[in-house]
Amino acid sequence: MAGISFEEIISSKPFRFSIGLQKREFTMHSALVAICSPALDRLVNGEFKEAQDLHAELESMNEETFILFAQYAYTGDYNREMSKEAKSFIVETSKTEVIVVDPEPDVAERVDDWGWGVNSKKTKCNKLWIEFKKEHSTALPARKDWPATKSCAGNVILSHAQLYVFADCYGISGLMDLSLCRLGKALVDIEVDDDKVEDIVDTLQYCYDELTPPKLRSLLVLYAACKIETLWKSTKFRELSTRHGELSTAIIGAMIGRLG
Repeated sequence: MAGISFEEIISSKPFRFSIGLQKREFTMHSALVAICSPALDRLVNGEFKEAQDLHAELESMNEETFILFAQYAYTGDYNREMSKEAKSFIVETSKTEVIVVDPEPDVAERVDDWGWGVNSKKTKCNKLWIEFKKEHSTALPARKDWPATKSCAGNVILSHAQLYVFADCYGISGLMDLSLCRLGKALVDIEVDDDKVEDIVDTLQYCYDELTPPKLRSLLVLYAACKIETLWKSTKFRELSTRHGELSTAIIGAMIGRLG
């Protein structure tokens, strides 16, 4: 891990997190949490009560998002498709147990900074979707030393989005890049059948019901503009568009170039 040794991580004090309304407890090494971002450094080493108690309550955060963050903190990567057994090294801990994920934490190569806009010269007909695929079709694979896994249940689109929101909230730049990159690729790869339409609509609803970063909303709005014919068949999507006028306006704005 750049900037800190394995010995420094192991010798640092355990920091407890209570996650969600159920307040399930997870424990991480405070030194490792601190180097993820300046905001997390203040959380574990600052003058606030959390640093004094070595304990923070994150009621609005779900458990999967925290587990993915913990994976990233210890290994430089995350993989929600790991089997339950493979995830066991970072699941719920006791108040005194400390998570140790990798005996030699290794930061994966960070993704490059992506330009998420659409080339204005390629906005007619299906060129919007062609450009979307071109820009978002690649993402770093998960660590090669993790076991092969099968696709897991749940809304993978929403999972990447929630992880990006958490990373943005705490200024974890590497995790922001990685999660947004994987979200884009997941959108390109997804087969938009009835079940997946609901996943996409649920993610759009999350982005507009909650306070989420403009970059995340822009990516999903652009995708919705590309797939509007399919999404419009969903009653839930039409209701969401009616309830959130800014969503409708943003999609229309993205579609103007498509129709021009």
